[in-house]
Order: sequence, then C-alpha cells, then structure tokens
Amino acid sequence: MSAARASRSETPPPEGPVEIRRRRTQAERRAEAEARVLAAAAELVAEKGIDGLTLAEAGERAGYSRGLAGHYFGSKDELLAAMAEAIHDEFNVLRRERQRGTSGFAMLMATIDASFDRPAVGLVKMRAYLAVLMGAAHKPVLAEAVATFNRESATDFGRLIRNSIEAGDIRPDIDARTQALILSAALRGIMAQWVLDPEGVDLAGIRTEFIALVRRALINPAQT
Repeated sequence: MSAARASRSETPPPEGPVEIRRRRTQAERRAEAEARVLAAAAELVAEKGIDGLTLAEAGERAGYSRGLAGHYFGSKDELLAAMAEAIHDEFNVLRRERQRGTSGFAMLMATIDASFDRPAVGLVKMRAYLAVLMGAAHKPVLAEAVATFNRESATDFGRLIRNSIEAGDIRPDIDARTQALILSAALRGIMAQWVLDPEGVDLAGIRTEFIALVRRALINPAQT
C-alpha cells in the first residue's frame, strides 16, 4: 500500500452529525424568482416610472433571463399590479405588528400611527407604489388593483371606527364609512408628499399633529 493510500485509510471519520442540505422545491424556487423580479421591478419603476419598465429589463435586473418576467406575470401591467400588491402586503405586516396588544380606540390610533411607518419599507418601494397609484387611471389592471387597496384600507378603518363607536370611545354621530375614506385618503396623500420631497416633509411632526387632529375630531366628549 502506498504512503498516500495508507494516510487516507488512517484518517479518522468526521465527528458529529453530517449536515444534509435539503433541496428546494420547484414552488420555493419559483417564489424566490418571483420575489426577485418584483423587487427588480420596484427599483426600475422608482428610477424610470411605470412607462420606463419593461418585462425584459425586470428579468435581467433580477438576475434571470429576459423572458422570465413575462413567463411569470404575463404582461407589464400584471407585473406592476403584482409589484404594488407585494408592497401593499408589506404595509399590512407593519400595521399588524403595531396593532398587536391593542384594542378599541387604541387599535385605531395604532393603525394610523403604523401608516406613518411606511418609510420603513424603503423610499424605493414607496416611489414605485406611488407611481402605480398615480398611473392607474388609464390602465384597467392597475385601476382594479388600486381600487382593491383602497377598499381594503377603508374597510379596515371603518371596522375599527365602528368598534370604537360601540365601545363609547368615538362620538356616536360619526359616520364610520365616510370617516374611514377621509382617513385613508389623507394618510395616502401625506405619504405621497413625503415620497416627492422626503427632505422637505417633516413626517414625524405631521404624525404628531395628525394623530392629535383625529383625536379632537372623533373622541367622545364623555371620555374626556
């Protein structure tokens, strides 16, 4: 036996368990690819606007082939709608985290407060989201997606307001649906101003004043 073979045969086996890496499923690989394409699309929209986005460039920016984005999403408008929905879902995660452990009027205030944390998602994604909102008027697929976001927001605010009215925290003469639409539109408008001028808009100061304004407008005098 040669010295090299003898040396190999005398090498002790490795100690401890051997880690076996699990192969990802096709669904997992697709989910990762879609997420990367959506992130790439957000970057491109933030840089160029929705008209400057192409499916091919989104696929390339994500590190895949030029045709992958079209294969997964079908059309540019479908990609834009999916991108905006993914960002919207991130907003909802922040909102649920802020709501944890609250109820009644405190949950409504936590929801409003969470709306001012949207910059945590990042300015790039916020610019991309705003671009979709502003460009939806003449694109049916985007208009449908944005209408869904608006309905969800108004429904959530309306439910929280009604719960607070029933608990006696909010004035009983408040129309929950109308107030929900006002809150949703106002918060979205504030975020749009911040995206367009992040250095010139004092978001922290506006947050404080807006929450105080809502309290003055809605709070039941019997609770003061």
